[in-house]
Amino acid sequence: MSFILPNIGEGIDNISVSEILVEENQKIKANDSVLLVETDKASMEIPIDKDCIIEKILVREGDTISPGQKILEIKNIDIKNDLVYQEKNILQKDESKSLDSKENTPPSNFENQSKNEITDKIDTESTSNLSDDDSISQKSIRLENVIPSQTKRETSDSINASPSVRKFARELNCNIKNISGSGPNNRITKEDVLNYTNGNDSIVKDTPKKSLTDQFLSLGPIKKVSLNNVQSTSATRLHKSWTSIPHVTQFDEVKIDDLSDLIKLLKRINKNPKSKVSYIPFFIKAVYLILKQLEIFNSSLDHDGNTVIKKYYYNIGFAVDTPRGLFVPVIKNVDKKSIKQITIEFNSLINKAMDNKLTIDDMTGGCITISSLGNISGKFFTPIINSPEVAILGVSKIFKQIVERNGKLRSQSMLPISLSYDHRVINGADAAKFTKLFGEIINKTSLLK
Repeated sequence: MSFILPNIGEGIDNISVSEILVEENQKIKANDSVLLVETDKASMEIPIDKDCIIEKILVREGDTISPGQKILEIKNIDIKNDLVYQEKNILQKDESKSLDSKENTPPSNFENQSKNEITDKIDTESTSNLSDDDSISQKSIRLENVIPSQTKRETSDSINASPSVRKFARELNCNIKNISGSGPNNRITKEDVLNYTNGNDSIVKDTPKKSLTDQFLSLGPIKKVSLNNVQSTSATRLHKSWTSIPHVTQFDEVKIDDLSDLIKLLKRINKNPKSKVSYIPFFIKAVYLILKQLEIFNSSLDHDGNTVIKKYYYNIGFAVDTPRGLFVPVIKNVDKKSIKQITIEFNSLINKAMDNKLTIDDMTGGCITISSLGNISGKFFTPIINSPEVAILGVSKIFKQIVERNGKLRSQSMLPISLSYDHRVINGADAAKFTKLFGEIINKTSLLK
């Protein structure tokens, strides 16, 4: 007998087999899921319509199948030949010949009893005359016969998780077999998957792994260096942000000649060691002006995933690389400060970071972050969003570009920028507007006061 793929829904002609949930020779019950399939927009489980034994699986993972196609060869199960009944009848004949014939007839609602009720009933009817050792032995045999399919399924690849959770785990490159569920009947939830990928899963199944130390030591000399608290905390936050936020990065190059000329002039005339001239304070001012025009960048996605919280204050963070690790101090109320005040506070926060004197208040409350590699090297990179912010601007090293203007060749200074944004909140058009606006503002030095 064949099991044919039923109609999935109107207009769905082809689906892909993403996972096979049964094995050949496995006994299953009506409404048990046999396949996990995916369409362009959804993932779903295909249930069987009868109690049966899987004789042959006719499809493979990755196959494209259609409604009406044979997917399994099955054999119907006759309830009278069920192992539960066979075992019960044998025990009744051998041990309870004096039982009334009425008691030998299984109740009409036998199929609907729980496994515990079935086991308990067999125990009370067939072990009253056995010794303790014999009773334990017989009970073990009966349990094996009563729930063979359950035992088999628990030791197979069958996982108690919905199609959407399975798909979510695959998207995160996460092996769902290594996760234990916190939901009813140990069902795996999206939160369990996130906890596992973030390293917070306290109930992950034990999977023995060979130590990397042993592996590398077998190849040559090594040295183990533990992460300090700052590095460990940063690693956890960065991993959580990268795995839970759909990052997209917009790359661009902006002309920066006018600002470069201003910076050179300020460096020559500046005599205040507390206000060391840098490009970053000007970038901070430019970003504030963009947040006023593109409000979506000054927001956060609430924990429910359905609410965007817009902010009307302007606190901008900047990444500082120190010997102890990465810190992100925040300049508060940028809208109320001059470029000179921002520069003085910028230098003060850098010194505090280098001296390990930053406070919690110094590093919280940011609306957006700027990460600069301009004093090192490189052209573009993908900065990781500092959650719960929705964007981060990366700036790289300024370079000279040869251009033709009025029939003559000349050089101009170009700044590579990389804007990573949370695609759940911000779309590509807004990101392109951001980088374009940054290029326009950064060349209007009269705005950067």
